[in-house]
Amino acid sequence: MRNALLLARKDFASTFNSWTGVLSLVFFSLIAGIFFFMLVMNYARLSMNAMEQGYAGVQGLGLTRFVFSSLFLNLSIVLVFLVPLLTMRSFAEERKLDTLELLFTYPLSDFDIVFGKFLGVLWFFKMTFIPPLLYLGLIYAMGGRMDAGPLLAAFLGFGLLGAAYLALGLFVSTLTENQVISAIVTFGLLLIFWIFDWMAGLVEGPWSAFLTALSPLSHYREFTLGILDLSHLVYFCFFLFYFLFLALRSIETRNWKG
Repeated sequence: MRNALLLARKDFASTFNSWTGVLSLVFFSLIAGIFFFMLVMNYARLSMNAMEQGYAGVQGLGLTRFVFSSLFLNLSIVLVFLVPLLTMRSFAEERKLDTLELLFTYPLSDFDIVFGKFLGVLWFFKMTFIPPLLYLGLIYAMGGRMDAGPLLAAFLGFGLLGAAYLALGLFVSTLTENQVISAIVTFGLLLIFWIFDWMAGLVEGPWSAFLTALSPLSHYREFTLGILDLSHLVYFCFFLFYFLFLALRSIETRNWKG
């Protein structure tokens, strides 16, 4: 485990030395800021209209649900674009530069390599929590009040969704030495999972239930509403460990020398 942490620290630091790492954070912060500004403005407009009309039709619509639940739902779509940029370098670059074989000569097990790579990109992903936390502090500084429970559930769900997506992207990165191909394939797979959620609303019966069960977004949506369900936690844990397992099997069996 100590060796995995050392590798994770190295990968985490190296992300800041690449254009993908810095631009990814800038991209995420910019999009998150736009979403937050639009939601706050819409909430302010709705509140003004509600005051003029005696709060008719807006019972139970609070700041937490209108702004932050919607914000985290929108950010889940941003992850479809962000995660491929974060994971495409993980193994693809190592293979292209022939440094993966060098890693195999170090006192690192295959598990250390996969887990260390995953931790490195996960630590970097956690920096995406900074913009929502800043927005939360801004709301409190302006006198706004929000429900702590739904907020914690939303942050937890966002972290689980991001970790699951990163595991998938990490696995794809083990399959190629081309970073662009890794990013495109990861994006395509994440898009397919997103389409599952969309298609579930178009069909009925068993197919709708099946697509809903497969879609990460259908499980994640409950977290943004402040709902903690064991089945959703189990789903994300299975998704995460399944793709990490595939990544481990990939580096154990693939001939990296081509």
